[in-house]
Amino acid sequence: MNPVGRRALLAGLGAGAVGLALPGCAADVRRLRLAAGDDGGIYAAFGALLAPRLEARVDGLAVEVAVTAGSVDNLRRLADGDAEIGLALADSVGAGSGDPAEGVVALARTYENYLQLLVPADSPVRDVAGLRGRSVVLGAAGSGAAVSGGVLLEAAGLQTGGRGGGGRGAGVVDVRNAGLAASLASLDDGSVDAVLWSGGIPTPAIAGLDATRPLRMLDLGAWAEPMAEVSGYPYRARRAPDVAYAGTVTSTIGVPNLLLARANLADDLAGAVVETLARDAAALVPDSARGVQYLAPPSMIQTGSVPLHPGAVAAYRRLHG
Repeated sequence: MNPVGRRALLAGLGAGAVGLALPGCAADVRRLRLAAGDDGGIYAAFGALLAPRLEARVDGLAVEVAVTAGSVDNLRRLADGDAEIGLALADSVGAGSGDPAEGVVALARTYENYLQLLVPADSPVRDVAGLRGRSVVLGAAGSGAAVSGGVLLEAAGLQTGGRGGGGRGAGVVDVRNAGLAASLASLDDGSVDAVLWSGGIPTPAIAGLDATRPLRMLDLGAWAEPMAEVSGYPYRARRAPDVAYAGTVTSTIGVPNLLLARANLADDLAGAVVETLARDAAALVPDSARGVQYLAPPSMIQTGSVPLHPGAVAAYRRLHG
């Protein structure tokens, strides 16, 4: 069975055990479904780099990378058994309860995402308070940006209880939800005033628009502490990377990404993921994020309140003693 045919057959199978035997094949074929993120974002780019390296490390493994709405959507897919592993912003795990999502464990801390609140360069909006009475896209419904953005607006007194986006809550900002491409198109044509994106800096799609329709990031660093008070998650201010569309902004807010797994993921697969991340770290950073984001093996075990998968723990012990 050729690889394309095998992938097509796997894609047509319903959710089931991670290890699957296919009649007529010389060896068992195992499926690993990775819930990634919005096309054009760092999650999708990371998934595309990780998949072939995992397949090369584990004989008979087929990795499927799914384009999704983002963190909250990925957590739902993990809970429902529609994915075995998935990426999520740390503040989205247990959003609304402060507790880790049930049945979800961590494999590693991977990248740092940056909150990027974008307006046209000629916009009169100079700070978060300037969004009062205006429209803002907080990423796709089900994305980590919708969670983080809702916390930001609530901390700024611009929305109450609207952390999931979609205009919920008694706010004074017109909150909308859309994927990155649609969000930027709306910003370009003036149908929205601002876009919040959580991802790498630079994000290629944002840099691409900035080249034809100059953009400006708003400084968010001062909101880390108020956001932490609202949500209970320890947000931290981060230096804003020096890219064109950041302009003179000096700080923003960083949120770590976690690579998560279903608790019943086979130990050997969990270990293979960890070993691939640790041994191939340099090759798993998308070109657009080199020198800005990080995948640092010593920090991979720093997953906060989310416990590590037993197979991941065993792999870290093999790697580091």
